[in-house]
Amino acid sequence: MPEPALAGTDAFALPALEDWVRANFGIKFTADQRGLFLARIAAYCREHGGDAASVLARVQAGDRAATLRLAEAVSTNHTLFFREEEMFAYLASDIIPRLPDGTVRVWSAAASSGDEAYSLAISVAEQLGTGALGRFRILGTDLSERQVRAAEQGVYPVVQLARLAPDQRRRWFKAAGLGQFQVNAELRAACTFRRLNLTQQPWPFEQRFHLIFLRNVLYYFEPSMRRQVVEACFDAAEPGAWLVTSLTEPMLDLVTRWTPIRPAV
Repeated sequence: MPEPALAGTDAFALPALEDWVRANFGIKFTADQRGLFLARIAAYCREHGGDAASVLARVQAGDRAATLRLAEAVSTNHTLFFREEEMFAYLASDIIPRLPDGTVRVWSAAASSGDEAYSLAISVAEQLGTGALGRFRILGTDLSERQVRAAEQGVYPVVQLARLAPDQRRRWFKAAGLGQFQVNAELRAACTFRRLNLTQQPWPFEQRFHLIFLRNVLYYFEPSMRRQVVEACFDAAEPGAWLVTSLTEPMLDLVTRWTPIRPAV
């Protein structure tokens, strides 16, 4: 992708804005992703006005609206239900049967539009029965406020449901028009969504989690931030809790207090 031309103060503001994004969101764009970063900032400026210098000035001044919009602009939110089916198969066969009998707290730590949190709820209901959803507290968090609102609505295009069997789609969704489907009320009642910046710690949790899904986000962080987030997850977990990452994420060189069980678990 050719890089957009830099005009005026943008040539000086863009590197500073990129540094601000890395420091405050933990998102690092590599050299070969620079064109992607420039394209996203250009799209932000077209939608909201101004240039890179004015965006930088607003976020440095603590403008919350500008900060939220920038978070949405630089985030990657590709997702779908039951992404990495192998991990959900292991969840069903090995993790869910070992979770406590009482209240179970689950955290989808990079929830995007909620596909993962609702996939977790479906897994619980199919393994333990829909009655079990009443004792599961599933929290989904994301950097983007727009994605949090989308997760709360629970309405998805059919392409994001591609890995669901036809009977699962009939059981857990209802048609919402325009080729879209809405998660049913049982699943929505089991899931809560909030905005959270994983790099801004300590996190505001009052209780610890029994299961944490931290997937498809760590590769956006620098190694030091990656380890910091994984260690913070340990502190947010109950003794004996499970951490599930992604099969594609760089964990082999990461030494933490977690005990490896198998790849990504």
